Amino acid sequence: MGHRSGFADLVAAHHDGRGARASIERLSRAGVDGGCIVLIGPVEVVTAGRYADRQTDRGSSLALGARLLRGALYGTVPGAVFGALLLAWSSSLDPATLAAGAAGGAFLFGAVGALTGLLTVPSMAASWERTFSPLVPGGVAVGVRVDDERTDRRARRVLRAGPAFRVDEVPDLDDIPEGPWEP
Repeated sequence: MGHRSGFADLVAAHHDGRGARASIERLSRAGVDGGCIVLIGPVEVVTAGRYADRQTDRGSSLALGARLLRGALYGTVPGAVFGALLLAWSSSLDPATLAAGAAGGAFLFGAVGALTGLLTVPSMAASWERTFSPLVPGGVAVGVRVDDERTDRRARRVLRAGPAFRVDEVPDLDDIPEGPWEP
């Protein structure tokens, strides 16, 4: 982006691939678009600890299912209490009314919790994402293409607090040579 957006792109220097992966995950969780995050230098595609795409897909499904269930559970109990109290306040205190209110509230809040759980899944999670690995051992640079002020602010905050030992501004990531990256 650099020249076109008017913002300087960022390059974060890491001692190894593990630190780079941590920075990529933190950037993703902070809301930086995955398409704006790049590894600089020669890289190869690897699957994070998985043997094949089948395990990668299974890990993704399990992670999404776990988030869905956790969100539903977090919403069900408060929803049941809220629904029972609401119907008890607005009508009578008989057991059928309390049960109907609890069931309705649990269903509604459970659905909201499930949706919230799915919407808060980071776009890149360590258990299943396809990532890139450096071809040569040593320093690894993570570049962030900055196209707006929000991305700039989030990326700077994450990279300053992360495992990067140096964060530099560059006019444009596309102008950085493709050779091996030296810290």
